[in-house]
Amino acid sequence: MSKQKIFFIVLSLSVLSIALIYQPLPENFPQPWKYRFLSFWAHLFSKLGFFAEKVNLFDRIHILRFLYYIFVGCFQIRNPEHHLKIYDRRILNVKVRIYEPEELANVDKMPTIIHFHGGGFLLGCRDTYDQVTYALSNLTRALVISVEYRRVPEHYFPAALDDCTLITYELFRNADNYRIDVNRIILAGDSAGGNLALVLTQSLLNDGFNPRTTCLIYPALQFFDFTLPSYRLYLPRNILGVITEENFLSVMSELSESKIKVTRDILFNNHTSSKDKKRLRPYVDAEKYLHISFPFDINQEGNENLISHLKFLISPKMSPLLVDDKELMKLPPILLFTTEFDILRDEGFIFAERLHSLNKTLYHHHFPTAFHGVHLLLYGPLKFDIAYEMIEHIARKIRENL
Repeated sequence: MSKQKIFFIVLSLSVLSIALIYQPLPENFPQPWKYRFLSFWAHLFSKLGFFAEKVNLFDRIHILRFLYYIFVGCFQIRNPEHHLKIYDRRILNVKVRIYEPEELANVDKMPTIIHFHGGGFLLGCRDTYDQVTYALSNLTRALVISVEYRRVPEHYFPAALDDCTLITYELFRNADNYRIDVNRIILAGDSAGGNLALVLTQSLLNDGFNPRTTCLIYPALQFFDFTLPSYRLYLPRNILGVITEENFLSVMSELSESKIKVTRDILFNNHTSSKDKKRLRPYVDAEKYLHISFPFDINQEGNENLISHLKFLISPKMSPLLVDDKELMKLPPILLFTTEFDILRDEGFIFAERLHSLNKTLYHHHFPTAFHGVHLLLYGPLKFDIAYEMIEHIARKIRENL
């Protein structure tokens, strides 16, 4: 074969690869080609996983979890200069990983962060979040307890919440046994973990316990209105290659005890009745709290099949934003971090606006050039510079509030 033909073939393949990988991104988007490359391959593996599962080749979820670990979880940092003691244990039969700064070895009451990982209730574990929890402990010099709760599809709602409730109440009730300062406990989490952190904060307050602060990193706060602009804008963009419509519908199905097949009806809020729309709309009123909104028909009746099986989605135990102002008034100081390239962006904004209207203590920082999940990508081949900027910022605000 001539050199010209080889060159033409290589050039053609290169152009084809760029065409497949390319997606439009904002001008100030960090490391855009790395993001495009990551998203393309993650999306491809996700698609192949759906196909392989349909023909009974392998379990898609376990493959995704394995890839997640290979590219994120196995890059664990253990620097002796950080002086952290790290160990795994079980508390009430729930797995946790504990990060203890060495200078706290003789301290009777340690400031503590209880951390709940994200991953859409599906992915994520103490290994894949090790970079984050290690960095938080190192930067805040606080005890960090990373909770590994049960996930879908093996376990449906409220398994994750039950595990996190068990751990959290044990630590509050018996703080002295764990050398924890009960007056200096922060609950923290991102995405699904942020959901768990806020649900538990509300529960603890109603039971007479007082978290010092709650730190929420692009949290999932409501499963009521999926017509918010950020859902409409970013769900079709397949953030990170795995936050796709197909995966979203799959997780909604797996969360339910009945494993009902959730259809695209849910994206038009047809999983709720007209009665519930009228009751809950004031808590997530995009027209009131956002600059841009889409029409919302509170008189529209939903899909009866979805309504009956997905009622749990709009309960406060799954949607902590769907509570009245009296409940929000009880909250401790809130640290809220949102990102622009994120389907959850707008519910974070609505939460912030509601707290502002109540004059509640809130620190809200929006990262205008970041995407959902980026704070995990601290080390390894998928490292993004903005990830460490985020963690440093978050850790600084936690330290100020401990």
